[in-house]
Amino acid sequence: MLYGLTVYHMGPIPSGFTLEKLVGRQLNQICIGPYDLQFHFDSSHAILCQGRVVVELEGKSIVVFEQAEPWWADVTALPRIAGRDAIAWKIEASHEFSITLTGGAKLRFQSTDCPYEEFVISPEIWVI
Repeated sequence: MLYGLTVYHMGPIPSGFTLEKLVGRQLNQICIGPYDLQFHFDSSHAILCQGRVVVELEGKSIVVFEQAEPWWADVTALPRIAGRDAIAWKIEASHEFSITLTGGAKLRFQSTDCPYEEFVISPEIWVI
């Protein structure tokens, strides 16, 4: 655990996990790097991803990031979700949570049982 960050290790989503304070915040920046994908919502709220991220948009599911994939994975859906508001979140399965955005878009965050951080969520006080 780092100060100000929740390091979400792989495996099942921990009990008490919540993203409720994300609801109503706008996805205003998406950063693509060689080793991670970052989603920034209003001010300091962020999810830094090294695990698998899927965007659901217009009836299609597109893997936009996966650690096993090169950084140039299919990111064409990302500009189309920027500027949307988070309207809900959900634990989809033991290793997956999602954020629903306005306009019918959804971000799905899928973890594995690997020994590395797959998602870092900040600030930590709104996660647990």
